[in-house]
Amino acid sequence: ADKELTFWGNFFSPKRRPSRDDVMGDYLPKFPKISPSDFKVTGEATPGYLYCLTCPTYILKYMPKVRLIFTLRDPVPRAYSEYLNKAADRTVVRYLNKRIDNKMEKDLSDAAPPFSALVADVAKTMASCGSPNRTFSMMDEYSDEMEEAGCYVNPFVGEGRYVRYLKLWLGMVPRRQLLLLNFDSWTASAEAAQEAMGRVAAFLQLAPFSFRVDEAHNTHANRSVHVDRDAASDADAIKGQSVEAQLPRRDRCVLRDFFAPYNAALAGLLAQHGYEPMTEAWGASAAADCPAKS
Repeated sequence: ADKELTFWGNFFSPKRRPSRDDVMGDYLPKFPKISPSDFKVTGEATPGYLYCLTCPTYILKYMPKVRLIFTLRDPVPRAYSEYLNKAADRTVVRYLNKRIDNKMEKDLSDAAPPFSALVADVAKTMASCGSPNRTFSMMDEYSDEMEEAGCYVNPFVGEGRYVRYLKLWLGMVPRRQLLLLNFDSWTASAEAAQEAMGRVAAFLQLAPFSFRVDEAHNTHANRSVHVDRDAASDADAIKGQSVEAQLPRRDRCVLRDFFAPYNAALAGLLAQHGYEPMTEAWGASAAADCPAKS
């Protein structure tokens, strides 16, 4: 199937409730027909499902044996990477104006504020909101009081509060049906990527296979900013480019400070459900460059 079908919901429609007719008529026809004797699997990739409130319920309702894979990236470079992506698409303003109770604007715009301005707003949120649990972004429910207290965070940063959304999935999906991968670990080397793909194959009950891990595939010139700035396809060339290193020290430290409580809560959630830790290495070297809080 194509990538990002968003059938079950996404950032913009986090409460979608598809019917059986929707699933049978609009969703399943997007996949190839596979006989049980073929020993093959098929699937799709929609990152927005993580943030969808109704997705776990309805996916399990219609596909109770589904297998799900989430790969989580260090939220600081992820935030800047997505901003660069949306800036290339001219959709930054569209995302900033979105809330759970309004529709996404259709107009494109070149009036995107610089990322540093968005980080400055995050610093203001930390000073005024009072608690990490009160922050909200475009896909979250919120109250007038939360808005008045300045608890809004832009979606590029807000989507990195993984624990808030992953908690729902881990509470509903059986452990044997959900695989979590650390993006920063499996992209660190060809060996790590091969090991991770081996885990994926085992999780999907596929025969051992030697995967091509020396070439990146999400490298369209306007969208390669997810991983690099030059549309390179060579994995080693991409690895040498650090998205976070492009950020001013102040911005890095503000974001590290913002994500600290969410990463700590994520570490506890993963341990509670028996998953491997992944937050310790996120930004360890960058965090050492930030002043300690008194």
